Amino acid sequence: MTLQNRTCIVTGGASGIGRASAIALAADGGQVVVSDVDDAGGAQTLSLIEQAGGTAIYVHCDVSDADQARHLVQAAVDEYERVDVLFNNAGINAMEGNVVDLDLAIWTKTFGVNVDGILYCSRFAIPEMRKGGGGRIINTASPSSFRGWPSNSAYIASKGAVMSLTRAMAMDFVSDNIRVNALVPGLIMTGIGRDFLNAQADPDAVASGNPIGRPGQPEEVAPMVVFLAQEECTFSTGAPFYVDGGELAGSA
Repeated sequence: MTLQNRTCIVTGGASGIGRASAIALAADGGQVVVSDVDDAGGAQTLSLIEQAGGTAIYVHCDVSDADQARHLVQAAVDEYERVDVLFNNAGINAMEGNVVDLDLAIWTKTFGVNVDGILYCSRFAIPEMRKGGGGRIINTASPSSFRGWPSNSAYIASKGAVMSLTRAMAMDFVSDNIRVNALVPGLIMTGIGRDFLNAQADPDAVASGNPIGRPGQPEEVAPMVVFLAQEECTFSTGAPFYVDGGELAGSA
């Protein structure tokens, strides 16, 4: 168990990639702090971890609210006395509009969760990581960080910002032994993934559109999160780590 006694905060942990990763981090020995706005889903994640013999707590947190992000980190410190890993996974995708017809409230909300949430959680977690001699931060990006799609401006712009912020944070905190990398999941069968497929004119064609020929499952993404969380993951920072079925490798 290479994450033994290391405290791992997972935002967006009530379902999908967040849930699978929280379970995997706990299975590897991590003390997991599961957070989400979906309290019922968060409780289910917590139960699954505990049933498997893992250690975890659940904390309600809207990451777009700085005070709630501060509370999340403090709850981790109160329970486990340290913060070693922060998985900034919470995200939303309204899949609505270009810059002309987009509801500006959706733009603001999307950036609030997808980008400001990383800012706030990292802002409060990094001082705790420094106290412990370092840490690992994993930010969930997207193939949309690198390519465009029609009528999805807010999400695409926010995920581009996530990748840029990851690089900036990596440079800012490298001397603190804090490594900051981006997880780049492709089409994964989560709530967001299913909503994206359902919005397509030909969902079957999109679902089989990567070189592997199918969507991924959250459990196929979680091992990459566990790898990036390791104390031994010392020589990677500011980098995208793809779990996308070859989607970007096969694009122009």
